[in-house]
Amino acid sequence: MLETCLIVFREALEAFLIVAIMLAYVTKTGRAELRQPIFAGIIAAVLISATTGWHVAELAEDPVWEGILAMTAGILVASFTAYIMKTAKTIRQDIHNHIEQSSSQGGWMAMTGVFLFTILMVAREGMETALMLGAISAQNDALGMWAGALIAIVLVAGVGYLWLVQSQRINLRLFLQVTGIFLVLFSLHLFIYGIHELGEMQALPLLSADAQLWLHEVTEPFGHDSLYAQVITYSLLAVPCAWLALSYLRDRLATKAISAAE
Repeated sequence: MLETCLIVFREALEAFLIVAIMLAYVTKTGRAELRQPIFAGIIAAVLISATTGWHVAELAEDPVWEGILAMTAGILVASFTAYIMKTAKTIRQDIHNHIEQSSSQGGWMAMTGVFLFTILMVAREGMETALMLGAISAQNDALGMWAGALIAIVLVAGVGYLWLVQSQRINLRLFLQVTGIFLVLFSLHLFIYGIHELGEMQALPLLSADAQLWLHEVTEPFGHDSLYAQVITYSLLAVPCAWLALSYLRDRLATKAISAAE
């Protein structure tokens, strides 16, 4: 449940920020008519992601596909996350530029451009979520995963409200960067777990049966119920929260020091 909660929370929060930036910009620049394609794009992206997640979960019921999907999710999610972390400082300006480029065409072309851009941005987060949750679905209780997802949505709603009313006090960019680091680690864990599963099924290409058995044994500590897996799971939540708390205290101390000096 904790894995699901953190994955959905992180990806849903990032999707929320993207949509909030888009809606704020079209409202600020007097393009209220573009809100409609943004909302339509959100709905389309959610449907695409949900359909993908359902198919991935079905495939993951097969042990061989479970390993393939875990490796694929590990590679793709790590790549996407690293890219987002690298471009976190300019994401707001990049979104503004894309909206300007799309809306400059006018009429239905502007509506279509914003609609497609919204699908691309939101579905990217949804596809990451679908791949990760689908890859681990065979090893997790469905009720626990649903509970984790619902808790995450409630948390995102709370953080989103705080961001809207007190955005200057919440360093969400820092949070996304920090949790991004641990999503990369989780992706690495998924990749190694995929090797572990494929080695057990003798499904790794170009390797002898002995080599695959050796890989399966070497990667045994990365199994879903291993101590290492549990440490990774709890670190995904504990370390970012500790980082944010320390950053908050540092900023508070710096503010008090400035006030005392004045």
